Amino acid sequence: MLAVHARYRGKAVRRADLVKRSAEALSTLKGVGKFEVLGVEDICAVIDSAQPACDVVMALLSDGEWAVGLGIDPSLDSGDESAPERVRKIASSALGPVGRSVRAGSVKVKVLNSSQVSDTSAFDIAATFQLLGQVLSKRSLEGREATSLMRRGLNQNEAAEELGISKQAMSQRLQAAGWQAENSGWRLAVHLIDWANRPAAAVA
Repeated sequence: MLAVHARYRGKAVRRADLVKRSAEALSTLKGVGKFEVLGVEDICAVIDSAQPACDVVMALLSDGEWAVGLGIDPSLDSGDESAPERVRKIASSALGPVGRSVRAGSVKVKVLNSSQVSDTSAFDIAATFQLLGQVLSKRSLEGREATSLMRRGLNQNEAAEELGISKQAMSQRLQAAGWQAENSGWRLAVHLIDWANRPAAAVA
């Protein structure tokens, strides 16, 4: 079972409103449970599987103003009523208590029941997101627009038409934005999260 706990680290004047709107927007993503607002700066939700968990973390990294905690415990059963609260606590403990200084763009990962997976799984997942964060942080506004359309499932021709540019210009924007590196990193992150979230029987 997976959960994401995010803490706003930006400088918005009305941060409570921004955090609430962000929680509502993230809750609409497929495979993502409702994000609960925890105080002024924190939000947390249980996630169905590796792919939507990765999508949520990428969205938060793209924004650039959030610190993220990812909690993973493959031993938790979705049929257990206490499981969602338990995995939320794991994600929260990965990020640390409210008031703790955590940097925007950082992703902290905690994997329980780690005897069933690689001891380095949490480190590997966090390192992958750190590399992805570097790609995203160097992206121009044009690059963000182009990659956003591609992430929505458009092909290059459709995205170019949406932006009113040629296919060649679209290709150049995607190359400059590190789109291929993002895709490769995203696939790696999904694989690592999925592996860490496998029950013991599936790993054996």
